[in-house]
Amino acid sequence: MSGFRPELPVALFLGGLDPSGGAGILRDVIVASALGIHSMAIPIAETVQNGIECAEIAPPSVVPLKRLNSLKPHLCGKWGAKLSMFHNCSALHDVLPQIHNLEPSVAIWDPIMAPSNGVGLHNPESLKEVIDLLVNNNWIVSPNMSEARQLVDLPNASPEDAAKKLIDMGIQSVWIRSGHSNDKTVQDLWHDENGSNWLTPYDRLDGDPRGTGCTVTAAWLALCLGGMEPIKAAEAAVQHIRKAWNYLHMPGGIGGLTFPPRVQ
Repeated sequence: MSGFRPELPVALFLGGLDPSGGAGILRDVIVASALGIHSMAIPIAETVQNGIECAEIAPPSVVPLKRLNSLKPHLCGKWGAKLSMFHNCSALHDVLPQIHNLEPSVAIWDPIMAPSNGVGLHNPESLKEVIDLLVNNNWIVSPNMSEARQLVDLPNASPEDAAKKLIDMGIQSVWIRSGHSNDKTVQDLWHDENGSNWLTPYDRLDGDPRGTGCTVTAAWLALCLGGMEPIKAAEAAVQHIRKAWNYLHMPGGIGGLTFPPRVQ
């Protein structure tokens, strides 16, 4: 068959379903697909949400484990997983061990406390529960600075101290993202068993688009599945989102700024 490519990597996204596509698993799929990765998705939370605010967060309408079991034949060879927003931890106790048994090539968790605008979701304890499910299973944890401090119970921790604490808790690698800070310069930190590596610093860009965390972590997963080393993929994902900044738009002319489906 002409064009047949059985080796195309697969990215599996588990997270919240934002119907507007500005964030959540729809955003993940858009980003990874544009970077040449075959994307699949399992909702572990569903929302009533648009580009203005999130009005409701509900459990998934289908048991996530049932969807995962149906996808297992595709999750072989080179594939990766991303976990983001969830409704509660009960489904993760069933799903994550099954994912670990399938041995993804790379896996990343983007901890999310709540949507940017609208209803709340988690307290820090629910996110800490997830760490126990991820330790010793080669996950990269990628919080923003506020989330990192809440995960380690250190409200005034430096990025290095928060990252080291997460490593001590059994996480393989930590990528602390600085985009949600108020500093004029943004600079992410990567920390693993080899120590801390500060990524390239950049001047902060104007605007506050939706789905920044979703976009950059989905790009990272896609780039890793494409063969890039993890730290280089983090650098490239940051550059990807900065390039996408030039094409921000508002679907229908309302709501928050949203990233485009493809970076030119």
